[in-house]
Amino acid sequence: MESGATQTRAKNPSSPGETGVTIDIFLRQSDIPEQQAEILQTNLATFMKNQKKDLFDSDSRKVRDSISSIFFDIYETVFKKTLTHLDDNSEAYRCFLTTCHIDKDLLTPEQDRELNSLVTTPLGASKEGIYTLNEWLEKIYTSEKDPSVNEFGQDYFEVFREKKKRGEVTEKDRISYEGDRDARLKHEIENLFKLGQRLCYGQMHGYLPILHSGMISSSLQQALVTPEKLAKSLRKILDVDYSAFHREIVYSNSGKNIKNELVMMPVRPDIILMPTFGTRAVMWQELTGKAKNTPGRILFPLFTTEDLDDMMAEVVAKFRWSLSKSMVGFIRQDTQTHNLFTDYYDYLQFYKKNRDLSTEAREKVKTQVDKYRNNVAEIFAADYQTWINYESKGLVRLNKVARSIMLKYCPFSAEIRNELIRHPLYSKEITSFNANLARQAKITEARYARLRKPNVPLDRELEEHLADLNM
Repeated sequence: MESGATQTRAKNPSSPGETGVTIDIFLRQSDIPEQQAEILQTNLATFMKNQKKDLFDSDSRKVRDSISSIFFDIYETVFKKTLTHLDDNSEAYRCFLTTCHIDKDLLTPEQDRELNSLVTTPLGASKEGIYTLNEWLEKIYTSEKDPSVNEFGQDYFEVFREKKKRGEVTEKDRISYEGDRDARLKHEIENLFKLGQRLCYGQMHGYLPILHSGMISSSLQQALVTPEKLAKSLRKILDVDYSAFHREIVYSNSGKNIKNELVMMPVRPDIILMPTFGTRAVMWQELTGKAKNTPGRILFPLFTTEDLDDMMAEVVAKFRWSLSKSMVGFIRQDTQTHNLFTDYYDYLQFYKKNRDLSTEAREKVKTQVDKYRNNVAEIFAADYQTWINYESKGLVRLNKVARSIMLKYCPFSAEIRNELIRHPLYSKEITSFNANLARQAKITEARYARLRKPNVPLDRELEEHLADLNM
């Protein structure tokens, strides 16, 4: 299937260093109907011609929507074929799957050359737990990872249960459903890719899943979000808030007669680089399934001009909030249950009557509530960024109550606490926190002493829990 337009464009030579990629090579592999291919090419040509047209224009929106509706089918087909037999033009296909670059004419010659130099090696392979989209989809396709939740918070297996309730499937279909590679992939593309990419793009208007010059506002090299950059940014957070990814789980080892030990375990989320030039990082899910010891998922745009440290602080805050909320549940059956979610939620709900807050402090909280339209998660994220960027340096920005909650549930590292303990506004809280931590460490050490055996090391999970108590 090659239209006249396709044959003409295929003859255009590309300059040295350019990808030389046109949509034709992807259409040949996509297996989409010829009529759809022609519609896509027509709309793509229209888009190229009118890139600078008003984003609110209804005709422009229709063109973008038409391109988007066909694009994801092409992506899915090309992805599956790269797993089996697309060895020729492997760099072009990898670039397409990693960045959604589909045609050199959508970029300036300089951008095309720069992009070509960036994709000579896989971007996500250097850091465990950080993936480009195509690397992530391969994990889903091969069942190494479970599919993500959809916009309603349902994962692939919960969707099956819903279908079962509606009578669309029966229990005998479960095994084939769970092992259906194509269905798993389609679920991930329909949910994580389609919605996640749009959210990472970060703007209400002008979204297009394909990389184009209109969305690029700086050098691609400088804007590229690499695993190394993400790891460095995350390390800055963990150097301040060492327990950012900790959660309490029940640990057992029947072979060593260890039963129901409560330990704090760090479980870092998987980070997926969405192929877009965007402005937002997205907290997608705090857990995988129902188990408490499973990693969540965070999305970052592959390219951004935003401050990566600020993006990381905000998304870690939202991760912390969502994890805490999931641990306590949506309905608090036990009014004595305390965690970050319950205490901070109560603080905002009752701040007007809180005697620990001055009149000025209450007014500032009211301003926050109005600014974020009473969105508690957003208010917490703002306070968390203040906690990381200012309070950790002894620069007082939070009120007394908010600071107390942060120190209790998002404690500073021992090094920072040792610096701030001399500060009059931190001294009492940090002294109390350190004493409580030391008391817990002493009790835990005594309990673990009964589990220790000569020449047999204590289980790693227990050792790490004890080390955290001695932070």
